Amino acid sequence: MRKLTAIRFGLGVIALLALPLQASEVDSFTHRHALKDAAPLLNQVVNVWMEEAVIDANKPPLIADITAQAEPAGCNEQRLMSALKDRLAAYLVGQLETFANESTALDTIKTPFVDSIYRDFDFTESPSISLTERLAVLLRIGDVYLGADKLGHFFTEGYTYYEHYLADGEQSALLYGDFTESSYYGELTTGIFSFADLTANLNGLRFWNSVLAKKIDPIDRSDNVRPYIVCRDNKWQRVRDFDWNDYVDDAWDEAINCNGYRDETLLRKAQKRIRQASGGRSCPLLSPSSLWLKHKYGHLLPSILNTQGPRVLKSFNRNLQQYWDEIVRKLDLAVDQIRPSL
Repeated sequence: MRKLTAIRFGLGVIALLALPLQASEVDSFTHRHALKDAAPLLNQVVNVWMEEAVIDANKPPLIADITAQAEPAGCNEQRLMSALKDRLAAYLVGQLETFANESTALDTIKTPFVDSIYRDFDFTESPSISLTERLAVLLRIGDVYLGADKLGHFFTEGYTYYEHYLADGEQSALLYGDFTESSYYGELTTGIFSFADLTANLNGLRFWNSVLAKKIDPIDRSDNVRPYIVCRDNKWQRVRDFDWNDYVDDAWDEAINCNGYRDETLLRKAQKRIRQASGGRSCPLLSPSSLWLKHKYGHLLPSILNTQGPRVLKSFNRNLQQYWDEIVRKLDLAVDQIRPSL
C-alpha cells in the first residue's frame, strides 16, 4: 500500500510540474442534449485566420530581421508555416479551443467539474483533472459531438504528427501519439487514454499535409491531395476553404470512441457516473459508423478506434519502451550517416 501511495504521489508531482502543458478533458455524457451545428462559425474563424496568415507570409521581411534578410524572394514556406502555426497551433492550448470554450455565439454544453463524470477522481489518482477542474465544452460539428479540446489536438498535436510524417512516415506519428496519450497528456497525469484525441491528431496531420500537399494523404494513400495554399506570381494564395466536415467523424466523440483508463479504480468511478448521466447506459452510447470509418481509415483504424469499450489499458510502459526504441533507432541511423566523415 505504501508503495502504491508513493507511486501515485510521484505521479502527482510530475503532473504539477506539467500542468501548464495539459490540455483539458471533456465530459461527453453529462447533460448531453441537442445542439446547433458549430461548423459554420468555426469554419469561418479558421478561414479568416488562414487568410491572415497568408497575408503575413506575403509581407516583405523586416529590414532589422537578420534571419529574414537571408530569405529568398517570393514564396517562403518557412514563413508561411510559421504564420499558420501562430494563428492555429498554440503550444499550450490551441487558439480555436480557447475560442470555442469562451464563445457565447456557439451552442455548447458546459459541465462543471463537480457535476462531471470525473468528479470522483482524487488528486493522487488524477492530479491534472482534480487540481485544475478544467473541462472543455461539448459542441456539435455536423452530426458529431466532440469536445473543444479536440480542436486544439487537431491543429497543435496534428502539426507535430505532420513533422513526424515528413521525417519518418505515419507510423512514427502514430507512435508519438500513443506515447503522449499514455504519458503526460493522458494516463500518467489524468488517468485517461483518449482514442478520440488520437483521431483528432491524425486528422490534424491530414490538414497540415494538405496546406501545401507535399506528400500523399496518410490515410487513403492518395496523391491527389488538394492544397489549401499555392504559390502564384511569387505570392502565397489560399485557393480553397477549410471545412471541419472534411475531417470530423464518429471517432471524435468520446461517447462513441470510448476512453481507456489507467487502473480499475478510475474505470469503476467513471463507469458509475457515466451510467448515472446516461440513464443507465454505458459507453458507447451509439454504435460507430463502422463501415464508413473502415472506408476512411483503412489499416490505420485500429490505431484510433476503441472497439472494446471502456477498459484498463496500462499502456504506459509498453508505449514508453516503443518510443524509446524508436529514438534509439533514429540515433543509430544518424551515427551511421556521419561515421564515414569521421
